[in-house]
Amino acid sequence: LLPALVEPLLSIRLTMQQLKVLTMIAIDPDRATGHELAAQLQVSVATMSGLVDRLVEHGMVSREEDPSDRRVRRLSVTAEGSATIRSLLSSAGTMPTPILRRLAIEDLRALVQGVLAFDRAVHELAEPDAAAT
Repeated sequence: LLPALVEPLLSIRLTMQQLKVLTMIAIDPDRATGHELAAQLQVSVATMSGLVDRLVEHGMVSREEDPSDRRVRRLSVTAEGSATIRSLLSSAGTMPTPILRRLAIEDLRALVQGVLAFDRAVHELAEPDAAAT
């Protein structure tokens, strides 16, 4: 079971630090500069520069000059970087087929019912009115 669950993570050509930086850029692109990321991860700017260099080499991140301040380089996730993140996220919620095949049909129905109930609860919490309750 463990190999099936971690395979998507192990197949990525990035270190955990690089994956963390890639994710941080995707989550908050407005703060995606080397200095901001270095401060958030509590590493030196030189260390962050090396991490970003590797991400650029892997085609996961691009650097662009900030039009309002030419000294600043804005970072953004490329299409390949987005696909990598999507791949990891989509694989995180998958149940390995060998396990599903071992379940009785009644148990599978109960599992589906539970997942649907969980999904409804998530959507209800995400609704603007639910934030007030």
